[in-house]
Amino acid sequence: MPFTPYHWGPGSGIGMIFLKFFDFPTLFITSVIVDLEPLCVLVFNLNYPLHGFFHSFLGGSILAVLTASVVYFLRKFIQRIMAVFKLKQDTSFKKILWTAFFGIYLHIILDSFLYTDIKPFYPLDVNPFYGLFSTVQINYFCLLLMGVGVILYLVRLFFLKDKIKSPKDKKAKIFALIIIFLLVIIAIISIYLIQFAISTLP
Repeated sequence: MPFTPYHWGPGSGIGMIFLKFFDFPTLFITSVIVDLEPLCVLVFNLNYPLHGFFHSFLGGSILAVLTASVVYFLRKFIQRIMAVFKLKQDTSFKKILWTAFFGIYLHIILDSFLYTDIKPFYPLDVNPFYGLFSTVQINYFCLLLMGVGVILYLVRLFFLKDKIKSPKDKKAKIFALIIIFLLVIIAIISIYLIQFAISTLP
């Protein structure tokens, strides 16, 4: 994806639609963690493809197991954070692991539509997904799912509870709304940056 925050669209949308089947914080993390690879390449000026080993299903599988292990180890701390957002879930290592694989594989597939340097089936030097969808189509797909995720979250936040139980609960909802607002702003800025980048291409 041109900008990593777009990956939070599918992560949040699919995560909210199928909240009973996925561990939401794991999906939120694994939707973007693969992009630590190009970030390291850019920051450290490495002689390495932007989308290298970890943008393959083999590398992604290793990353999924590692990420799931860390999330499971920190699950109690993470669930305390999720409780603030009214997204606390019953979870297990199996659920976290399955979610990690889904989130990372989804990231790899979405990127594979757009980048020639991705080899999803490494060590095979092929990318059968490239060009099936355009950058604009993928971007709008991600934004659509982000919108779905935000709407479902707001419904859960305000309508699945009879009433605000305490001032602390009210503060938690306000804090959650601020986070959502910031994510929407990031998405809007990303759109303008993409449009600017496209307009400057030769």
